Amino acid sequence: MADISTVYTLRQAALILGETEDMVLEASIGMFSEDGSIRIIDDAFSDDDWAIAKAFTDEGIENLRYIIDAIKDA
Repeated sequence: MADISTVYTLRQAALILGETEDMVLEASIGMFSEDGSIRIIDDAFSDDDWAIAKAFTDEGIENLRYIIDAIKDA
């Protein structure tokens, strides 16, 4: 497995794929880190609030493309 040097936010993945953020989020539900899906956690807001964002590697973008095509074909 190659080193990961770039990840794309959910918003950026949607732009790359030409899809809505909702579609990308739906397609990513079953993805795991080995599929190119990464969770980013930031606790800078307060002691009790954490921000969690999804991000995707290049491989994750390709997997999303495949999953979205399968969803549309169903």
